[in-house]
Amino acid sequence: MKMQFRTNLSLFVLVLVLFFGISSAQAGPCRNNNWQPTFVHDLENEDGPWYVTPGGQFIKLRIVNNRDWVPHACELINRSGVRNRRGYTTCRQYTRIQCGCGRGVSMGNRTCANFLRFHNRRQPTEAYRTGNQSNNQSSGLNLLGVSP
Repeated sequence: MKMQFRTNLSLFVLVLVLFFGISSAQAGPCRNNNWQPTFVHDLENEDGPWYVTPGGQFIKLRIVNNRDWVPHACELINRSGVRNRRGYTTCRQYTRIQCGCGRGVSMGNRTCANFLRFHNRRQPTEAYRTGNQSNNQSSGLNLLGVSP
């Protein structure tokens, strides 16, 4: 009985380590151009996730019902798609196609390098602080050099 408990406990701990290890790696830093994320976030100045449009603009996800970015992520994916399907399952698990962007570590990834330049240049506006993107969606910067 005691041996069965230890085996079950060990298995449970292993599952937790694998689960949390994999989920944290999915939002880890992009380091090179082998993969271009659909969602990015700034590792040093965290202000939430940003969607990368097919045209190279960045749209900050808004929180819905003061708790969740998923509905807005799903809306953007359903409207404009994902940049790279590797790792994609459903829009509810959008963090699987997200990576963090950090100065130095992520400059080898074109999307992150452009996002960090954009993020450093943008002026904080009331629309970004409140999550209201209606006035800013079409005025994002196209820093990827891709025509919409």
